[in-house]
Amino acid sequence: MLHFFDVTKKSPWLPQVKALYESAFPANERIQIKHLLDDKIKREFWAFFDGDTFCGFSNSISYGSITNIVYFAVVPELRSRGYGSKILQAIRRQHPDTRIVVDIEVEEDSKDAEELERRNRRRDFYLRNGFDAAPVEYHWQGEHYRLLTAGGIVTEKEFRDFWKEILKDIPGAKYP
Repeated sequence: MLHFFDVTKKSPWLPQVKALYESAFPANERIQIKHLLDDKIKREFWAFFDGDTFCGFSNSISYGSITNIVYFAVVPELRSRGYGSKILQAIRRQHPDTRIVVDIEVEEDSKDAEELERRNRRRDFYLRNGFDAAPVEYHWQGEHYRLLTAGGIVTEKEFRDFWKEILKDIPGAKYP
């Protein structure tokens, strides 16, 4: 049975989460982990366990009727064993009345065949888990993203308004 726990500065699993975060996301797609742990933005930062085995983490932000999964990763050795789907199901259970948004890198922008394959696998994973393409693309920190949503479509205006609201009190913050 999969269980999740909050990730805080004092969590004993923080080193595992940090190591997975840094290995799963390229530097240009990450923010400093201290910002994921501060309270300037209300986030849900969860570590997922199957018994005592650390399986992965998610970091999401909710506002109004939208929950944006900002970061989500499964331990490499446990991929393709259903943990990613279980983590998404847990997030959806916690937010039954919201539209869930994920961002994926645009496949057409991949630099080589290996990167294209990785992006296609990621997209197909979300599609298998009930996500659909949304009519929204944006650039952030040098990367081109496309939105996928579950529970209903999110428009570009809704997405931009979501981020404007989330970041309104953070000086110099850039929204997608």
